[in-house]
Amino acid sequence: MRLRFNKQVLDLLSGAIDIHIHSAPDIYPRILNDLELAFHAQEMEMQAILIKNHFTETAGRAQLATHATGFPVFGGIALNFSVGGLNPHAVRTALKLGAKTVWLPTLHSREFVANKSHVANLAGEIGEDLQGIYVLNDDGSIKRELYAIFDLIIEHDSSLATGHISIDEAKVVVREAASHGVKKIIVTHPLASFVNYSVKDMKEILDSGATWLEHVFNDTTRQVGHPITREALFSGIKAIGAEHCIISTDSGQWLNPVPAQQMGIYIQDMIAFGFSGKDIRKMATHNPAKMLGL
Repeated sequence: MRLRFNKQVLDLLSGAIDIHIHSAPDIYPRILNDLELAFHAQEMEMQAILIKNHFTETAGRAQLATHATGFPVFGGIALNFSVGGLNPHAVRTALKLGAKTVWLPTLHSREFVANKSHVANLAGEIGEDLQGIYVLNDDGSIKRELYAIFDLIIEHDSSLATGHISIDEAKVVVREAASHGVKKIIVTHPLASFVNYSVKDMKEILDSGATWLEHVFNDTTRQVGHPITREALFSGIKAIGAEHCIISTDSGQWLNPVPAQQMGIYIQDMIAFGFSGKDIRKMATHNPAKMLGL
């Protein structure tokens, strides 16, 4: 599956790392399984990928994919109800299996449940009567369980990602996690329509202790109910700068291109928008490599 991009795109795709891919097996239709993803990324000379599932940890699967293909595949865990929500026991197990990211609630966050029409094809598995997870107490402090999760992330040199929680929740959690000693904090697709950070919000959360803003190409596709324009995505990245950004695809849906191709399209469009090769390399390779400890 050698993709047809020009030499500049292929050179930047070589060594790139995609930290956000949804793979089969899953309860949602996915275009490729873990092994197929690894083989495709390997063929395009990428450096690594990270697979995500909203309902189960993926670190164990990632180990098998790495062993079977010889290509580095990593996993993580999203703290939705299927793993017990804000559950340190599930986090401990995932981290011992090698998880590189702990996402705060995604599909089961209170914010996403309230705005699930923005990704309607995911909403069917959420249910009409679900009360989403809110990570703050009534007084605005963070839930006690999060401190135990922070300790585990620190112990295993993993990363914390904000998932689909609200801006207000994320700002408090990021500040507390950073002050507690978490070194790698990722704000998950802040420009997505169902999260909707302003440039001011993105700058504030970086000032609060976030390490990187993860900007995903999927936010511009028909996979989401209210896609943003590519111009809005690229302008948001430019407003922050490459130093504090990671680009990933958030791909794997059956109606989008295969992930390696989608990363190539992302890079191609960034070049057309005026990003330098140096900045793209920082966001596609150097920053995610630091996040994974490579």
